[in-house]
Amino acid sequence: MKTFTWASILLTFLSTAFPETDSIELANGKTVHGVLSGRQSTYVALTISEGQSKAEIRLNPDEIVCIHFSDSDQKYEAIKQYPASDPYQTTILLESLVRKRLPYLELLSHSDETLFAMLLESYIQSGRASDALDRAKLWRTKLRENEVIDQLDELQIVAAKNVGELDEAVFYSKRWIDSGKSASQTALPWCVLAEKSLREGQTEDALWLALNPIVFTNPNTPRFIESAYEIAVFSAYQLNNYKYALQLYTDMKLRKLNWPIDSDKADILTKLENHDTIQSSNPWFEENSSSNASNELLKVVGAP
Repeated sequence: MKTFTWASILLTFLSTAFPETDSIELANGKTVHGVLSGRQSTYVALTISEGQSKAEIRLNPDEIVCIHFSDSDQKYEAIKQYPASDPYQTTILLESLVRKRLPYLELLSHSDETLFAMLLESYIQSGRASDALDRAKLWRTKLRENEVIDQLDELQIVAAKNVGELDEAVFYSKRWIDSGKSASQTALPWCVLAEKSLREGQTEDALWLALNPIVFTNPNTPRFIESAYEIAVFSAYQLNNYKYALQLYTDMKLRKLNWPIDSDKADILTKLENHDTIQSSNPWFEENSSSNASNELLKVVGAP
């Protein structure tokens, strides 16, 4: 599974060093500094100090634009480590960061919201997909950033697939497509629905579903595009359209994509090569014609 480029998303938010206190940006343009001391339904409590004196102020959530936390160093460390380090250690660090932010979920900055998506992906990578699935359900409705919500939606699909909840994965995939989201970032929802069609013997439907991200994202390479090609090649071959299957596989190679390493359909490649060996004189292999196959597919599928 390809990972999100968390560092590029978040590092821009860390360029400004916040003081070693929590801070709250208010709708009136002011910023107050102190130590977050609790959250109730009607207020956020912040303890402020002046000399030897301390006082607690209570702020209406409606007056708050966002909250910045004092642990920016730990947040930076988590971002720097992710995802190259041990996912178990990274999960521990992310859990600590998320735990502090959890009471203020709907008041977070973009960078703090992204920590929640990072933790879900870390759960999946460390074999805790069921935890990722459960927490995504709790957090999704309270997050505000569309980009983060999209990340959670994709991770929900991945987690549901990993724990064998295929109907749930189908539900989340339909939600993604029905909301009007494209395949520009991920082909996974179309792959999940195409796999469902294959299980139900609806091979032609599977082919058309898999073709959507193949055609409408070229020359970009969204996550899981290899799986879309895998399903499309397999479906075309099952429909006895060997030439079309070969065309799709050729297009995949021209886009420098690899067959998924965990594929359960790898034997189809041997069958394809046995059926019709690819020759260098094949028109789809002509030099500087990497878009030919996709252009042909576009004629078949039509405009989005």
